[in-house]
Amino acid sequence: MSSLDGFLFGGPERDSPTKQPTSFACMVCHKRKVRCDRQDPRIPCSNCAKAKVECISRPPPPSRRKRDRETNGSVSQERGKYTNGSGRMIMKGGNSIYLDNNLWTSVSNELPNAADVLGDELGNDNDKFVYDVSDDYVILSTSVTRDALTELHPNALNIFKLWQAFLENVNPLTKIIHAPTVQQQILEAMSDLSKVSREFEALMFAIYCIALVSMQAEDVEKSLGESKNVLLSKCRRGAQLAFKNASLLRTSSSVVLQAFMLYLLCMRSFSDPHTIWTLCGIAVRIAQRIGIHRDGSAHRLSVFETEMRRRIWFQLTIIDATSAQFCGVASTPLPATVDVQPPMNANDSDLDPRMTEPACEKPGPTEMMFVLARSEFGKWLLRLSNQAESSNTGPWAFISSSSMSLKDKDKTIDELEAHMEEKFLRHCDKSIPLHMATTMMARSAIYYTRLMAHHPRQYQDPNTRISQAEKDIIFDNSLKMTEYADYAQNNPAVRKFLWHMVNHMPWDAIIFMLSEMRHRTDSEEKSKVWQLIGKVYSSHIKAMSKNDPTPLHMAIQNLIAKSWRAYIEECNLNNRTPTLCPTIVASLLANAPKISSLQQGDESFPAAERGASPQDQPRHDRSSSQFGLEGETFGLMLGDSPKDWNEWDNLLSNFQGSFTEDAPYLS
Repeated sequence: MSSLDGFLFGGPERDSPTKQPTSFACMVCHKRKVRCDRQDPRIPCSNCAKAKVECISRPPPPSRRKRDRETNGSVSQERGKYTNGSGRMIMKGGNSIYLDNNLWTSVSNELPNAADVLGDELGNDNDKFVYDVSDDYVILSTSVTRDALTELHPNALNIFKLWQAFLENVNPLTKIIHAPTVQQQILEAMSDLSKVSREFEALMFAIYCIALVSMQAEDVEKSLGESKNVLLSKCRRGAQLAFKNASLLRTSSSVVLQAFMLYLLCMRSFSDPHTIWTLCGIAVRIAQRIGIHRDGSAHRLSVFETEMRRRIWFQLTIIDATSAQFCGVASTPLPATVDVQPPMNANDSDLDPRMTEPACEKPGPTEMMFVLARSEFGKWLLRLSNQAESSNTGPWAFISSSSMSLKDKDKTIDELEAHMEEKFLRHCDKSIPLHMATTMMARSAIYYTRLMAHHPRQYQDPNTRISQAEKDIIFDNSLKMTEYADYAQNNPAVRKFLWHMVNHMPWDAIIFMLSEMRHRTDSEEKSKVWQLIGKVYSSHIKAMSKNDPTPLHMAIQNLIAKSWRAYIEECNLNNRTPTLCPTIVASLLANAPKISSLQQGDESFPAAERGASPQDQPRHDRSSSQFGLEGETFGLMLGDSPKDWNEWDNLLSNFQGSFTEDAPYLS
């Protein structure tokens, strides 16, 4: 073997022990793919010296003979390269990569080590920390050095409190981690945060972030001793650096993907839907790179790993679909090679990393109830969407499709409702918060589907006049949807899940009811609707109080004021006593001229919300006069034609794409 052969194959000539060991590029130069002039391990190379970073030696790769012994002697070091069909799964040390490209699968046969394919320095957690103060903390950036994040972690007590908040508020609705395993890892990490792996550190910071988002501001300050905004800002910075350390875009770690998914859910409280949707696309690509879209049972993965990968994939498809919906775009078609089986209906306690046989699925409710119910609805929607003969795309295409009659749509929705009732709802115990959240989610989804099936915008002819029977169906489903929104926002039983529900405003339902009430004759029904809209919209405005008013809010407020005027006039004509004026309505009327003589209602309302001057009003109330409430700038009052929804659809679409702060979207 020549000296050149010795260099290429990672060591000196075996028959020339007197030769000096070949030098290798340092870590920085190796990752930058530049020539390294380092000869003495005590002296940094010129590149590192110029960049003022620590020059860390890159250990030489083991000899081929040693590699072969390791591979043949321990499956735990490298789980091999298992094939099934046209694809190939390569595993090592908890990381994986899935290859289904003919070129890559053929080339991978020639590679002696999975690390050569994975190519992301797997298992290398021994590098020293270098804190780069010039880093811009962008989660998609990659650094050749590792930022020290120890000081950004909360203290040990608060780490555990945030973990408990995550278990209570977030984990039941996501179920992408195995709580017993992660808890043990967190306890071990807390003993020495400087030794936490890059992958798990990303997961820890993602857990901090989403736990903080799930908590009420007053609870954060009371429990953790700091303001929510300060802690969240610090943990977000830590998460961004952790993703950079873990080289998010090149990762083959399912732990990093889990962390990124939790961070995407967290981002809904401080980023816009378009950014989240784009990043969801990255998450899907990472999942495909790892092979999460292929069922692990076909690739000889362990029972436990197969189950966790199923959970990750199904939750990821939900996040991707809902982020697309909030951007007003169709969901990205799933890869044709997807063959992931649904997660099991089993509790975390039924799963163990050491298990060799699948857990027995439970016939009744488990910790997976909410996730599985959402998944079931998603599968139904996708199936109907694929059957629809329509030029429209997206999960709701079948609703506007002329290929299915309204009668058939109602029948299909009836079948869905019966299925959800049999599989989930009949098992729900309303005294259990997760069961209540599952019931609310499932029934709201069904009411929304019926509303969309009968909605005025479904008609192709803009001059169509909608029958009263159809209006009654729309009104009833709108009322039920709004009742569930009120329950979600105000019931203490599900308060811990408010982060997930707070901005799920049934805009279509509210708009339709406000417009339609001028044709309704039941005074008790009208009173109920006004109090309901008052509570739901007030809660929404409170959550949105940090943001500037949007055109949608201005139009809604104008519609509320006009509808209230019409309601008062009708009560006066019929000598009926109107219901007490909702707080939010009183606030709007206080800023509108020529309304002072109208009934202002409950004396318990704060004076500032009953009739104080505009400059004394909260910002969100002053906006109504500032943006032309009294001038009828937004003169949107619906008639009986579907064409009247065009303007509302534009406002709704623009609002979904607007920036929102501290008001998470439902997914």
